[in-house]
Amino acid sequence: MSILWSFKPVDSCFFREAKPFNASEGGFLNSQFPPPAQTLIGSFRNTIGETIGVNLDWKDYGKNPDNSLRKVIGAPDNLAPLSFSGPFILQDGRRLYPAPLHLLYKLDDNQYEWAHLQPGGTVTCDIDNVALPEVAGKFDGGKLPENVWLNETDFNIVLGGGLPTGGIKASELVSDENRAGIGRNNQRSTVEEGLLYFVRHLWLDDKVSFGINVNGLPDSVTLPEKILTRFGGEGRLAELSNNGAQLTFPVTPHPTGCEKGLILTLLTHGDFSGKPEPDWAAINTEYGENLSLKSACIGKPVREGGWDYAGNKPKPKPLKSLVPSGSSYFVEVTGDITQAIDALHGKKIGNRTEFGYGEIAVGLWK
Repeated sequence: MSILWSFKPVDSCFFREAKPFNASEGGFLNSQFPPPAQTLIGSFRNTIGETIGVNLDWKDYGKNPDNSLRKVIGAPDNLAPLSFSGPFILQDGRRLYPAPLHLLYKLDDNQYEWAHLQPGGTVTCDIDNVALPEVAGKFDGGKLPENVWLNETDFNIVLGGGLPTGGIKASELVSDENRAGIGRNNQRSTVEEGLLYFVRHLWLDDKVSFGINVNGLPDSVTLPEKILTRFGGEGRLAELSNNGAQLTFPVTPHPTGCEKGLILTLLTHGDFSGKPEPDWAAINTEYGENLSLKSACIGKPVREGGWDYAGNKPKPKPLKSLVPSGSSYFVEVTGDITQAIDALHGKKIGNRTEFGYGEIAVGLWK
């Protein structure tokens, strides 16, 4: 059964971006918002291990395939039997959605105005013949809604081919705080000269939390409804809770027959092996459809790192380039468009889908 769990930091939080942290390279790190899927999943799996009291020799867990904890939370690089959806931003317990990047917006006295982007005429460039997005109608001064979020009502309107009525900027959900620190020599209890560093911590609004949907948790594992757990950089505390709520998903749009195709919007970052688009042939094979890409509105790549604990000594994971949530793909459908919507809406595409990457919502391209 799918269960929604939420993380509510009790202090500031820090989710390190995938950049070096050396004195010769600036010594400043920003914090990601929302945090990477691996951060929430790692915290949740760690909480399971601490709660059920299974062998907590994490070094043994990393290198011993017979470790009993693996039967519950999977191996370091394999989540089975668990799988996840998310991460989500929750406001008052309700999921917010990244504003699709096939929209433009501008603000006038805190009032949002929106416009659609749509595939334009085909142009020839150094990579191929492509249909670049253009504004539908006249809309001066608009910009892409990066770091803008929509509530479920507005997101459903967008999926149906309409325009939202409002928006929520990241600054309404979270504030930041710059902090300075020093390097320490723990053996000597002294300061390491020249090792100053600077980080940006985040403070969530009181109504905001992070969520993940958990599948495959064995019935034998019972977690408290609320428990404090370590979360993010510096191992700061967050309240992990489950109030029994089921996560809702945007309403399935109903075509009227005048659609040009569909718009697939990423709700979570997509892992497409470093490429800006998924493998359409693989998608068509998996879901029995015949989709062809016409155009796309794609955000700036998200760089993701992390730590590999599978061996005897932890080491950095290779950096991956992810396609950011909100990115949208205009696709033409050969066949029944309603069938294509039912097959794809709410599914995940690309790599590492068990971690929550590549969740999509299907909208109408009119």
